[in-house]
Amino acid sequence: MKKWMAFIIFVLLLFLLSVTGTYSEDCNSISPAALRLLAESTIDPCSICQKKLQKQAYAIVSRELIPGKKLTFTNTCPLAKTNDCLDNELIMKNNEYPKKIIINGTEAAMPKVLYKFFSQDKHIVGIAPDDYTSNSIQNMYRTLKMDSPVEARLEIISYHYSDCPSALYLHDRNALIIFCKILSMKQLQ
Repeated sequence: MKKWMAFIIFVLLLFLLSVTGTYSEDCNSISPAALRLLAESTIDPCSICQKKLQKQAYAIVSRELIPGKKLTFTNTCPLAKTNDCLDNELIMKNNEYPKKIIINGTEAAMPKVLYKFFSQDKHIVGIAPDDYTSNSIQNMYRTLKMDSPVEARLEIISYHYSDCPSALYLHDRNALIIFCKILSMKQLQ
């Protein structure tokens, strides 16, 4: 009986940790199904169908990356500043997403997943000042070596001018931009 009680308590603790603001290492924080829908939208010739596929992907992303969720990227799952990144963007260095997939006999490129942060110096309308990353982290970002791994803790933030509360898909870049606040960051050697 005591073993069952201990097991039930253990399961309840795991559940509580999963629904609170704990940090999790999450190399693949976006569902492959959402990325596949976005990839399919790039090859669909029907613009209405493209929007429908993107809306379905946003529904999945909205459930997975709610504002306030915290993610941790460590040496086994680092971020990096690469040539694919624009200002204040980081990309997952070691993700398990395929680069291309075949959909109905047609090859489609999977979208890049980028984490974008904002600061007092570089921000856009729709991002609350409380969601800006600190100036010290912004300055650290400027000195990051290209393609070098970065450990980071970040928090998903709201963006009010998108169909998704915390992300935006840019068709011309084939990129899903996840809006975040970087809480800590460290360049790895």
